[in-house]
Amino acid sequence: MKVLVLGASGHIGARLLEMLRATPWAAATGASRHMRNDSSWLEIDSRDPRELVQALKGFDAVVNCVAGDAASIAGGARALARAALEADCRRIVHLSTMSVYGRVEGNVREDTALDPSLGWYGRAKCEAEAAMRDFVQHGGEAVLLRPGCVFGPGSQLWVGRIGRWLQAGRLGDLGIAGDGWSNLVHVDDVCQALLLALQLPVPQDEMPVFNLAAPDSPRWNDYFVDLALEIRATPVRRIGRRRLQLDAWMGGPPLKAAERLLKRLGSHSMKLPDALPPGLLGLWSQHIHLDTQAATDQLGVQWTPYADGLRDSAQWFCAPAATGQTTLDNMICTP
Repeated sequence: MKVLVLGASGHIGARLLEMLRATPWAAATGASRHMRNDSSWLEIDSRDPRELVQALKGFDAVVNCVAGDAASIAGGARALARAALEADCRRIVHLSTMSVYGRVEGNVREDTALDPSLGWYGRAKCEAEAAMRDFVQHGGEAVLLRPGCVFGPGSQLWVGRIGRWLQAGRLGDLGIAGDGWSNLVHVDDVCQALLLALQLPVPQDEMPVFNLAAPDSPRWNDYFVDLALEIRATPVRRIGRRRLQLDAWMGGPPLKAAERLLKRLGSHSMKLPDALPPGLLGLWSQHIHLDTQAATDQLGVQWTPYADGLRDSAQWFCAPAATGQTTLDNMICTP
Protein backbone atom coordinates (compact mmCIF):
# COMPACT_ATOMS: atom_id res chain seq x y z
CA MET A 1 0.00 0.00 0.00
CA LYS A 2 1.36 3.40 -1.00
CA VAL A 3 0.64 5.89 1.79
CA LEU A 4 1.17 9.66 1.90
CA VAL A 5 1.44 11.26 5.35
CA LEU A 6 0.44 14.93 5.41
CA GLY A 7 1.87 16.86 8.35
CA ALA A 8 4.73 14.39 8.61
CA SER A 9 7.03 16.92 10.29
CA GLY A 10 4.79 17.16 13.36
CA HIS A 11 4.84 15.12 16.56
CA ILE A 12 2.38 12.44 15.46
CA GLY A 13 3.16 12.54 11.74
CA ALA A 14 6.88 12.03 12.26
CA ARG A 15 6.38 9.04 14.54
CA LEU A 16 3.77 7.56 12.18
CA LEU A 17 6.21 7.79 9.28
CA GLU A 18 8.79 5.83 11.29
CA MET A 19 6.26 3.13 12.15
CA LEU A 20 4.92 2.89 8.60
CA ARG A 21 8.41 2.45 7.20
CA ALA A 22 8.96 -0.41 9.64
CA THR A 23 5.99 -2.38 8.27
CA PRO A 24 6.28 -4.90 5.41
CA TRP A 25 3.04 -3.77 3.77
CA ALA A 26 3.38 0.04 3.42
CA ALA A 27 5.51 2.27 1.21
CA ALA A 28 5.30 5.59 3.02
CA THR A 29 6.09 9.12 1.87
CA GLY A 30 6.13 12.15 4.14
CA ALA A 31 4.84 15.58 3.17
CA SER A 32 4.83 19.03 4.73
CA ARG A 33 5.23 22.66 3.71
CA HIS A 34 8.99 22.49 4.16
CA MET A 35 11.26 20.20 2.20
CA ARG A 36 13.40 17.64 4.01
CA ASN A 37 16.67 16.06 2.90
CA ASP A 38 14.80 12.85 2.21
CA SER A 39 14.26 11.20 -1.16
CA SER A 40 10.79 10.04 -0.10
CA TRP A 41 9.53 13.47 0.99
CA LEU A 42 7.23 15.94 -0.76
CA GLU A 43 6.96 19.66 -0.21
CA ILE A 44 3.22 20.46 -0.31
CA ASP A 45 0.95 23.30 0.71
CA SER A 46 -1.93 21.20 2.04
CA ARG A 47 -4.34 24.09 1.45
CA ASP A 48 -3.72 24.06 -2.31
CA PRO A 49 -5.99 21.56 -4.14
CA ARG A 50 -3.86 21.65 -7.31
CA GLU A 51 -0.69 20.72 -5.44
CA LEU A 52 -2.57 17.99 -3.59
CA VAL A 53 -3.99 16.46 -6.77
CA GLN A 54 -0.52 16.13 -8.27
CA ALA A 55 0.94 14.76 -5.03
CA LEU A 56 -1.81 12.19 -4.43
CA LYS A 57 -1.67 10.54 -7.85
CA GLY A 58 -0.51 6.97 -7.47
CA PHE A 59 -1.17 6.75 -3.72
CA ASP A 60 -3.65 4.25 -2.27
CA ALA A 61 -4.25 6.21 0.93
CA VAL A 62 -3.41 9.46 2.68
CA VAL A 63 -3.17 10.14 6.42
CA ASN A 64 -4.06 13.68 7.42
CA CYS A 65 -2.00 14.77 10.45
CA VAL A 66 -1.98 18.45 9.49
CA ALA A 67 -2.02 20.89 12.40
CA GLY A 68 -1.75 24.69 12.48
CA ASP A 69 -4.34 27.45 12.12
CA ALA A 70 -8.00 27.22 11.13
CA ALA A 71 -7.21 27.61 7.42
CA SER A 72 -4.74 24.73 7.53
CA ILE A 73 -7.11 22.46 9.47
CA ALA A 74 -10.53 23.17 7.94
CA GLY A 75 -9.52 24.57 4.56
CA GLY A 76 -6.85 21.92 4.19
CA ALA A 77 -9.36 19.14 4.86
CA ARG A 78 -11.75 20.50 2.24
CA ALA A 79 -8.91 20.76 -0.27
CA LEU A 80 -7.78 17.23 0.57
CA ALA A 81 -11.26 15.76 0.09
CA ARG A 82 -11.61 17.33 -3.37
CA ALA A 83 -8.07 16.41 -4.41
CA ALA A 84 -8.34 12.78 -3.26
CA LEU A 85 -11.46 12.28 -5.37
CA GLU A 86 -9.82 13.83 -8.42
CA ALA A 87 -6.57 11.89 -7.96
CA ASP A 88 -8.41 8.62 -7.31
CA CYS A 89 -6.75 8.24 -3.90
CA ARG A 90 -9.26 5.88 -2.37
CA ARG A 91 -8.85 6.29 1.40
CA ILE A 92 -8.29 9.15 3.83
CA VAL A 93 -7.45 8.45 7.47
CA HIS A 94 -8.16 11.72 9.23
CA LEU A 95 -6.82 12.72 12.63
CA SER A 96 -9.45 14.77 14.45
CA THR A 97 -9.64 15.56 18.19
CA MET A 98 -11.82 15.18 21.26
CA SER A 99 -12.30 18.98 21.10
CA VAL A 100 -15.14 18.37 18.62
CA TYR A 101 -17.30 17.31 21.59
CA GLY A 102 -17.15 20.80 23.07
CA ARG A 103 -18.16 21.26 26.70
CA VAL A 104 -19.98 17.96 27.15
CA GLU A 105 -19.23 15.94 30.29
CA GLY A 106 -19.65 12.32 31.29
CA ASN A 107 -18.84 9.17 29.34
CA VAL A 108 -18.59 10.18 25.67
CA ARG A 109 -19.00 7.72 22.79
CA GLU A 110 -18.41 8.41 19.14
CA ASP A 111 -22.12 9.02 18.43
CA THR A 112 -22.21 12.02 20.80
CA ALA A 113 -23.32 15.19 19.01
CA LEU A 114 -20.51 17.54 17.95
CA ASP A 115 -20.25 20.97 19.56
CA PRO A 116 -17.94 23.59 17.99
CA SER A 117 -18.39 26.08 20.85
CA LEU A 118 -14.96 25.64 22.48
CA GLY A 119 -13.27 28.08 20.10
CA TRP A 120 -11.55 28.28 16.74
CA TYR A 121 -9.74 24.94 17.10
CA GLY A 122 -12.82 22.86 17.87
CA ARG A 123 -14.78 24.69 15.17
CA ALA A 124 -12.07 24.07 12.56
CA LYS A 125 -11.91 20.38 13.50
CA CYS A 126 -15.70 20.06 13.18
CA GLU A 127 -15.53 21.64 9.71
CA ALA A 128 -12.72 19.24 8.77
CA GLU A 129 -14.86 16.27 9.80
CA ALA A 130 -17.69 17.62 7.64
CA ALA A 131 -15.29 17.62 4.68
CA MET A 132 -14.50 13.95 5.36
CA ARG A 133 -18.22 13.10 5.42
CA ASP A 134 -18.62 14.85 2.07
CA PHE A 135 -15.71 12.81 0.70
CA VAL A 136 -17.48 9.58 1.71
CA GLN A 137 -20.77 10.74 0.20
CA HIS A 138 -18.99 11.21 -3.14
CA GLY A 139 -17.58 7.68 -3.16
CA GLY A 140 -14.40 7.89 -1.07
CA GLU A 141 -13.42 5.92 2.04
CA ALA A 142 -12.58 7.69 5.28
CA VAL A 143 -11.76 6.67 8.84
CA LEU A 144 -11.80 9.29 11.62
CA LEU A 145 -9.78 9.15 14.82
CA ARG A 146 -10.52 11.47 17.76
CA PRO A 147 -7.60 11.33 20.19
CA GLY A 148 -7.51 12.89 23.62
CA CYS A 149 -4.29 14.54 24.81
CA VAL A 150 -1.31 12.89 23.11
CA PHE A 151 1.68 12.44 25.43
CA GLY A 152 4.86 10.39 25.36
CA PRO A 153 8.25 11.24 23.80
CA GLY A 154 8.19 14.36 21.67
CA SER A 155 5.00 15.85 23.14
CA GLN A 156 5.74 19.50 23.77
CA LEU A 157 2.09 20.25 24.52
CA TRP A 158 1.35 17.62 27.15
CA VAL A 159 4.82 16.82 28.48
CA GLY A 160 7.28 19.60 27.60
CA ARG A 161 5.39 22.70 28.66
CA ILE A 162 3.65 20.96 31.56
CA GLY A 163 7.02 19.81 32.87
CA ARG A 164 8.37 23.36 32.60
CA TRP A 165 5.32 24.77 34.40
CA LEU A 166 5.85 22.21 37.17
CA GLN A 167 9.53 23.12 37.46
CA ALA A 168 8.64 26.80 37.68
CA GLY A 169 6.06 26.21 40.42
CA ARG A 170 3.27 27.46 38.14
CA LEU A 171 1.51 24.10 38.12
CA GLY A 172 0.88 21.37 40.69
CA ASP A 173 -2.13 20.08 42.56
CA LEU A 174 -4.97 22.30 41.33
CA GLY A 175 -7.66 20.97 43.64
CA ILE A 176 -11.10 21.02 42.04
CA ALA A 177 -9.66 23.00 39.09
CA GLY A 178 -7.67 19.91 38.04
CA ASP A 179 -10.25 17.24 38.76
CA GLY A 180 -11.19 16.57 35.13
CA TRP A 181 -10.18 13.44 33.24
CA SER A 182 -6.95 13.81 31.25
CA ASN A 183 -7.84 11.38 28.42
CA LEU A 184 -4.13 10.92 27.84
CA VAL A 185 -3.05 8.64 25.00
CA HIS A 186 0.49 7.59 24.11
CA VAL A 187 1.75 8.81 20.74
CA ASP A 188 2.59 5.23 19.76
CA ASP A 189 -1.02 4.18 20.44
CA VAL A 190 -2.31 6.96 18.16
CA CYS A 191 0.07 5.79 15.44
CA GLN A 192 -0.93 2.17 16.04
CA ALA A 193 -4.56 3.19 15.53
CA LEU A 194 -3.63 5.03 12.32
CA LEU A 195 -1.91 1.92 10.98
CA LEU A 196 -4.91 -0.22 11.84
CA ALA A 197 -7.29 2.32 10.27
CA LEU A 198 -5.39 2.14 6.98
CA GLN A 199 -6.16 -1.60 6.82
CA LEU A 200 -9.69 -1.54 8.27
CA PRO A 201 -12.42 -2.90 5.96
CA VAL A 202 -14.92 -0.06 5.49
CA PRO A 203 -18.47 -0.64 4.18
CA GLN A 204 -19.56 1.63 1.35
CA ASP A 205 -21.03 5.00 2.41
CA GLU A 206 -19.93 4.51 6.04
CA MET A 207 -17.27 6.44 7.95
CA PRO A 208 -15.98 4.65 11.06
CA VAL A 209 -15.07 6.97 13.95
CA PHE A 210 -12.93 6.03 16.95
CA ASN A 211 -12.11 7.80 20.21
CA LEU A 212 -8.53 7.33 21.38
CA ALA A 213 -7.54 7.57 25.05
CA ALA A 214 -5.85 5.11 27.37
CA PRO A 215 -8.50 3.35 29.48
CA ASP A 216 -6.37 3.92 32.60
CA SER A 217 -5.58 7.60 31.94
CA PRO A 218 -5.88 9.52 35.23
CA ARG A 219 -7.37 12.81 36.29
CA TRP A 220 -5.25 15.90 35.57
CA ASN A 221 -4.18 16.42 39.19
CA ASP A 222 -2.84 12.88 39.34
CA TYR A 223 -0.90 13.36 36.12
CA PHE A 224 0.61 16.66 37.27
CA VAL A 225 1.77 15.16 40.56
CA ASP A 226 3.02 11.94 38.92
CA LEU A 227 5.00 13.83 36.28
CA ALA A 228 6.42 16.22 38.87
CA LEU A 229 7.69 13.29 40.92
CA GLU A 230 9.20 11.61 37.85
CA ILE A 231 11.13 14.73 36.80
CA ARG A 232 11.90 15.71 40.42
CA ALA A 233 10.00 19.00 40.23
CA THR A 234 9.33 18.74 43.96
CA PRO A 235 7.86 19.61 46.34
CA VAL A 236 4.65 19.75 44.34
CA ARG A 237 2.81 22.97 45.00
CA ARG A 238 -0.89 23.42 45.66
CA ILE A 239 -2.04 26.04 43.18
CA GLY A 240 -5.22 27.95 44.04
CA ARG A 241 -7.83 28.86 41.45
CA ARG A 242 -7.18 32.61 41.74
CA ARG A 243 -3.46 32.23 41.17
CA LEU A 244 -4.09 29.96 38.20
CA GLN A 245 -6.53 32.44 36.68
CA LEU A 246 -4.09 35.33 37.11
CA ASP A 247 -1.34 33.36 35.39
CA ALA A 248 -3.60 32.44 32.47
CA TRP A 249 -5.55 35.66 31.97
CA MET A 250 -3.00 38.29 33.02
CA GLY A 251 0.25 36.59 32.05
CA GLY A 252 -0.83 34.41 29.15
CA PRO A 253 -1.82 37.01 26.50
CA PRO A 254 1.31 39.22 26.91
CA LEU A 255 3.61 36.19 26.79
CA LYS A 256 1.85 34.89 23.67
CA ALA A 257 2.12 38.32 22.00
CA ALA A 258 5.83 38.50 22.83
CA GLU A 259 6.33 34.98 21.46
CA ARG A 260 4.71 35.93 18.15
CA LEU A 261 6.77 39.11 17.94
CA LEU A 262 10.04 37.24 18.46
CA LYS A 263 9.00 34.70 15.84
CA ARG A 264 8.34 37.47 13.30
CA LEU A 265 11.71 39.04 14.11
CA GLY A 266 13.42 35.70 13.65
CA SER A 267 14.91 35.74 17.14
CA HIS A 268 15.71 32.27 18.46
CA SER A 269 18.16 33.19 21.22
CA MET A 270 15.66 34.60 23.72
CA LYS A 271 13.62 32.00 25.61
CA LEU A 272 10.33 33.15 27.11
CA PRO A 273 8.32 31.32 29.78
CA ASP A 274 5.53 29.21 28.30
CA ALA A 275 2.25 31.13 28.15
CA LEU A 276 -0.60 29.41 30.00
CA PRO A 277 -3.59 29.47 27.59
CA PRO A 278 -6.84 30.34 29.41
CA GLY A 279 -8.61 27.55 27.53
CA LEU A 280 -6.64 24.94 29.46
CA LEU A 281 -8.36 25.96 32.69
CA GLY A 282 -11.65 24.70 31.29
CA LEU A 283 -10.09 21.49 29.99
CA TRP A 284 -8.44 20.61 33.30
CA SER A 285 -11.73 20.84 35.18
CA GLN A 286 -13.95 19.27 32.48
CA HIS A 287 -15.36 15.86 33.44
CA ILE A 288 -15.27 14.38 29.96
CA HIS A 289 -14.25 10.73 29.73
CA LEU A 290 -13.71 9.29 26.25
CA ASP A 291 -15.25 5.86 25.74
CA THR A 292 -12.67 3.92 23.73
CA GLN A 293 -14.33 0.51 23.63
CA ALA A 294 -14.82 0.72 19.85
CA ALA A 295 -11.11 1.33 19.28
CA THR A 296 -10.31 -1.66 21.48
CA ASP A 297 -12.88 -4.03 19.95
CA GLN A 298 -13.12 -2.96 16.31
CA LEU A 299 -9.66 -1.56 15.59
CA GLY A 300 -7.80 -3.83 17.97
CA VAL A 301 -5.71 -1.11 19.65
CA GLN A 302 -3.49 -2.45 22.42
CA TRP A 303 -3.06 0.41 24.87
CA THR A 304 0.21 1.44 26.48
CA PRO A 305 -0.23 1.35 30.28
CA TYR A 306 -0.28 4.81 31.86
CA ALA A 307 2.74 4.02 34.03
CA ASP A 308 4.81 3.15 30.95
CA GLY A 309 3.69 6.29 29.13
CA LEU A 310 4.55 8.40 32.17
CA ARG A 311 8.02 6.88 32.35
CA ASP A 312 8.61 7.39 28.60
CA SER A 313 7.46 11.01 28.89
CA ALA A 314 9.72 11.79 31.86
CA GLN A 315 12.76 10.19 30.23
CA TRP A 316 12.22 12.23 27.08
CA PHE A 317 11.71 15.44 29.07
CA CYS A 318 14.94 14.89 30.99
CA ALA A 319 17.03 14.05 27.92
CA PRO A 320 19.21 17.06 26.95
CA ALA A 321 19.24 16.16 23.26
CA ALA A 322 15.43 16.02 23.12
CA THR A 323 14.33 19.12 24.99
CA GLY A 324 17.33 21.11 26.06
CA GLN A 325 16.60 20.28 29.69
CA THR A 326 19.23 19.35 32.22
CA THR A 327 19.62 15.67 32.97
CA LEU A 328 17.58 14.12 35.75
CA ASP A 329 20.65 13.67 37.97
CA ASN A 330 21.64 17.32 37.65
CA MET A 331 18.15 18.81 37.70
CA ILE A 332 17.58 21.39 40.42
CA CYS A 333 14.35 20.75 42.26
CA THR A 334 11.90 23.62 42.35
CA PRO A 335 11.42 25.24 45.77
